[in-house]
Amino acid sequence: MNAESASFPVVEAVADPKRGTLERLFDTAATLFREKGYAATTTREMAATLGIQQASLYYHISSKEDLFYQLCVSSLKRLHSDVHSAVNEVHDPLGRIRTLIRAHLHTLLAHQSRHVIMLTELRALSNHHHDEVLALRKRYAGLVRSVLEEAQAAGVVRTDIPSKYLYLALLNILNWAVLWFRRDQELPADRLAALFTPIYLDGAATSPAHASLAPPDFAVQRRRHAPKATPEQSTSERMLRSAAALFSTKGYAATSVREIAALLRIQKASLYYHIAGKEDLLYAICRESLEQIRRDVEAAIQPLEDPLQRTRMLVRAHIESMLRDQDQHTVTLSEMHALSDERLAQVISLRDAYEDLVRSVLEHAQGGGVLRQDIPVKYLSLHLLGMMNRVEVWYRPNGALTPGQIADLFATIFLTGAAATGD
Repeated sequence: MNAESASFPVVEAVADPKRGTLERLFDTAATLFREKGYAATTTREMAATLGIQQASLYYHISSKEDLFYQLCVSSLKRLHSDVHSAVNEVHDPLGRIRTLIRAHLHTLLAHQSRHVIMLTELRALSNHHHDEVLALRKRYAGLVRSVLEEAQAAGVVRTDIPSKYLYLALLNILNWAVLWFRRDQELPADRLAALFTPIYLDGAATSPAHASLAPPDFAVQRRRHAPKATPEQSTSERMLRSAAALFSTKGYAATSVREIAALLRIQKASLYYHIAGKEDLLYAICRESLEQIRRDVEAAIQPLEDPLQRTRMLVRAHIESMLRDQDQHTVTLSEMHALSDERLAQVISLRDAYEDLVRSVLEHAQGGGVLRQDIPVKYLSLHLLGMMNRVEVWYRPNGALTPGQIADLFATIFLTGAAATGD
């Protein structure tokens, strides 16, 4: 099969009487979990949405958690099967990467709500189920990595960047799509793949800019520094950081005000001198994370005039700011849906304003002739935001690379691509 002519038409993942009841239950649960959050959704609501008695659900599941677990397992197995089957029909190493991107996006967006809740609600699973789902994710990541390593061995993918970071960058880009894709507004999965593939393989920068762009030196060992002394935090700052730590670990709905007070070592009643309710903390976390990352990026790029350097500095400032306040950004990504309508609208407005800033930097670079113009800036921006934002999911402070090294590495992949020079 020719990778360029392969077609993966997106199939709407809606309730269909001809499909199995369990599949319809998965779609119903995923939609409700996405709208209300896992903790706030009941099996009674699922049954009512399906038009059946609540007791009838238990012919198929033993509990709400069992349903979520089965949904995750089914979705990950399908993703692995679809992508594995597609790439096995292609023998050209670069063609296999192109096919992987198209098949991944097709399956992901055909079952969008299922994959959204796997990205945002996985911590709700018990330890045993959580570990099993992570093992399936790791198995799929191994498939993606093997396709890239085969291309490296064939000399068509760069070898100055380890396959670990090439596959992490690619999965960041692809998985982020489920969070912004709107079926009535965006291009079909095949068209999106056709836009994202050349950015990933060939890079976003125009050819003359490639010579000055290189990944960080991986031979340099990360130095372990003692933590810097920080000014004593205000009560408000301590509250937000404590709440963010709990919300990112347990989820907003599953965290009580009592637990936040206990972490702060104060009485529960004392919290109410500062807040009216738990939602105040979530709202403040979301606002502060988005306002801070914008301040950091604006301060970093403001002194620079060269469009390419502004783009590279944007990546560095974004990733360093995000990982400095990792819990807050995790909460903003996964829990903002729990806000009241008015507050959610305000947070979304802040998010959109920041994304407009990123887009304006890329537009300026396009106008300066240092970024490719064959791809609309909207999709250059979505590609870059996905690559950067998903870092907070897998980054660990004791990892091999610093936030700055990761930023330089991902800026290199974005601007110069994953393909070997001259391919």
